[in-house]
Amino acid sequence: MLWLAAETYLLCLVSFIAGAAVTALVLRRNKPAVEEVVTETPVEEPVLVKATKKSMRYHTPDSPYYARIKDDLTFPSTAAAEEAGFTAWNTRKTPATT
Repeated sequence: MLWLAAETYLLCLVSFIAGAAVTALVLRRNKPAVEEVVTETPVEEPVLVKATKKSMRYHTPDSPYYARIKDDLTFPSTAAAEEAGFTAWNTRKTPATT
């Protein structure tokens, strides 16, 4: 009976080693091709410019009031806000001359 158990153990061991060897050979031959890593240049996202109708001023993320301003009016750039007639938040109003 001990002989049968030893024979079964050796048969399992040999089949395991043979399977591992075949797997190693297959994986060794089929090495994956080296893929080129393509790095994309980051695309600049447009700065969201918030504006208020009441003061006719626009605020960029640099403005200390940017977080307080509601998104009622938004522009993709400062140039678009200026075209619509808004002025920058950091420019002073010039007094009207009489």
